[in-house]
Amino acid sequence: MDPRQLRTRHRLRETMYRLAAGKPIEQITVAEVAREAGVTRDTVYRHGADPVRLLAGFLGEELQELIARSTTGLPASVARGGTVFDDAERELLAHIVRHAEIYRNALGSRLIGPVRDVLIDSIAGGLHEHLAAHPQIAPSADPRIPADLHAKMLVAYASAGTVAAIEEWLRTGDLSKADAAARTVLAASPSWWLGVLSADRPE
Repeated sequence: MDPRQLRTRHRLRETMYRLAAGKPIEQITVAEVAREAGVTRDTVYRHGADPVRLLAGFLGEELQELIARSTTGLPASVARGGTVFDDAERELLAHIVRHAEIYRNALGSRLIGPVRDVLIDSIAGGLHEHLAAHPQIAPSADPRIPADLHAKMLVAYASAGTVAAIEEWLRTGDLSKADAAARTVLAASPSWWLGVLSADRPE
């Protein structure tokens, strides 16, 4: 992407974040985005099919960078008293807090589809990489389930569950208590994912 396109994309990102923090995302129009960003409607469409998908794309870029930074190279297990995902979970929820108005304006009974999808997909990407790096941590598969499907199901369950927990926290929780929320999400996760060593398992 050339410098001019990067500047345009940056302007669109700032515009979308501002608009989405101010009102429900479904009320934002392409014409409004174009006017506020000082670009044409065609330019908006080149970056996203509609405002919701444009926003989801920007959040996705941020999330993918965050997840890659916080999950790459994690060990399979950690010393007792923590989990391998402690820092990653806190960073994820810090991202949610930074964009709390946006996420709450995208929240009905669930987060609006594209925004929910980008959260799930970003988390799933990090979990998939972790499982690929440490396949020995996963519970044994039923022999009737192919190994690759087994792994995909484990990742899908964990990523979608994490996002469902975030939705509940956004709906009713105190967002100043992100560390406590992170501990709750981690408490709901199985110890094999978290790399928690049991009392009878050697380190």
